[in-house]
Amino acid sequence: MSKTNKRDLILNSIIEAYLQDNAPIGSNELGSRMSVAIPASTIRVYFKKLSDEGEITKLHISGGRIPTIAAMRRYWSEIFDENDINLEINDPRSLKMLCDEFELYCMIFGTIDKELLEILNLNDRYLVLNFSGDEIVIKFDARMYKFLNNLIGVSLDKLELICSQVGLSELKNKIRELKRTKIYFQENEILAFDMFKDRRFKMVFDPSFSLQMDEKLTFSPMFDENYMGLKFKANYLGSEAQMICAGSVYTDYVKFINLIKEAA
Repeated sequence: MSKTNKRDLILNSIIEAYLQDNAPIGSNELGSRMSVAIPASTIRVYFKKLSDEGEITKLHISGGRIPTIAAMRRYWSEIFDENDINLEINDPRSLKMLCDEFELYCMIFGTIDKELLEILNLNDRYLVLNFSGDEIVIKFDARMYKFLNNLIGVSLDKLELICSQVGLSELKNKIRELKRTKIYFQENEILAFDMFKDRRFKMVFDPSFSLQMDEKLTFSPMFDENYMGLKFKANYLGSEAQMICAGSVYTDYVKFINLIKEAA
C-alpha cells in the first residue's frame, strides 16, 4: 500500500467514524475498526501529517481526532461527484422522521420544465402567459408585451433569471408564486435560522432557491461554512420532482439517502 493510499484510507476512516459516532477517535480505536491492519504507531504518524495538512484536528489536548470542515467538504465532493441520485419516495411520514433524526431541512417540489408557449393580451388590461397547463397573469404594459414575445420558447427557470436581471419584479414574483404551488413536501424550516442567521433564511423556503445551487452539491458562500446543500431528482408519490436537503457538513448524508431507499 502506498503512502498516499494509507493517508487517504486513514483520513476516510476518521471521517466515517465521526459520522457514525459523532465523537473524536484515537489511533488505537481507529486501528481496531479499520478493514486493513495498520499499527497504531503508524496511524499516529499519519495523525500528525493530517493535522499539519489541516485535514483533522483535536478538541482537547489528550483527546482523539475529528475531521475539519475542509476535509468534510472534500469528502462529500468526492462522494457525490461519482453518484447520480434519483430517489423514490412513497412514504412522507418516514421521510419526515428521517429529516428530524438527521436534523436536515428538506423541500421537494414538482419540476416545472415548461416553456413559455404564448402571451395573450386581454384588452390592453392584462397579459396572460401560457405555460402549457399553467398560466401567469400580470398587468398589461406595451413594452413588456413586446419584450416577452421575444422570449417565446424559454423555460420558466430561464424566464425567472431574465426577470431578475432586467428588473421585472411583478413577473418574477408571479413565477415564484407559481413554483410555491408545486411544493409537495417541506420539513424542518426552523433549521434555516441556524444555517443562515440573517434574512437569507427566507430564500430556502422557495423552489427558486434551487436556481442558486450547484447541480448536486453546494457549500459556501451560499451556506455558512459548516453547512451544505444537496439537490437531486426524486419521484414523490408518483410525480417527478426535485429534492433539496441542507444541513451540517458532519451529517451522514449517505446513510440518510440509503434509509430513504430502504423505505421506498
